[in-house]
Amino acid sequence: MRYTILCFLTAAALLCCNLANAQDPQQKSPEEMAIEQANKLEKELNLNSTQLFYLDSILRQNYTGLYEDIENARARGSQDQQTYKTLSEKWMQKTFNALKGVLDEQQYIRYLKMMGKGKEYKKGKDGLYYLKEDLKKKKK
Repeated sequence: MRYTILCFLTAAALLCCNLANAQDPQQKSPEEMAIEQANKLEKELNLNSTQLFYLDSILRQNYTGLYEDIENARARGSQDQQTYKTLSEKWMQKTFNALKGVLDEQQYIRYLKMMGKGKEYKKGKDGLYYLKEDLKKKKK
């Protein structure tokens, strides 16, 4: 399930490494990476067409923003890995915030779990996610 976070961070790393080779025709654009990610999330989260439209738009916007921020950092001569990690986390948080308004509660929690977040949630016997503290209260 941490595949998605790895994809996001890998996309950031690829953008960093490949900026010097911008003419490489095999390099995927931020839009292409966003489309691939949206298609994967459509299946994983069982999105309806409206949700998919918004998710695709959000991912395109945020991947492009991440790409531009990384390009600007490189243009300033930054080679610090922490800078790139900070930029990636910034755009990941923007994605989380935007998707919170698009996904229903269970989809959002599944998304958080896929991204390696949402550790405060646990799946109940009914297959739905609950706050861990709420599950403990239910058992008592």
